[in-house]
Amino acid sequence: LRALEQLYALGALNDKGDLTKLGRRMAELPLDPMMSKMLVASEKYKCSEQILSICAMLSVGNTIFYRPKDKQVHADAAHKNFQRNEPGDH
Repeated sequence: LRALEQLYALGALNDKGDLTKLGRRMAELPLDPMMSKMLVASEKYKCSEQILSICAMLSVGNTIFYRPKDKQVHADAAHKNFQRNEPGDH
């Protein structure tokens, strides 16, 4: 029941419980409903690339920051490959 409430709140379901146009677009994406809504909405704000990166990072959880004790130096070097030297917006 909570799942249906969430889908309704996101605009994926109408009052009758049928999928809306937005809901059909969200269903095409293999993502959590909130992330799929975020990605679909990003088109309007022309920030889909950034939102896609955020969705990817949120999808993998903390495993991306895993540092095996016996390979910490190697892990730190690998993580540096993901750093940008460009100034961020925050």
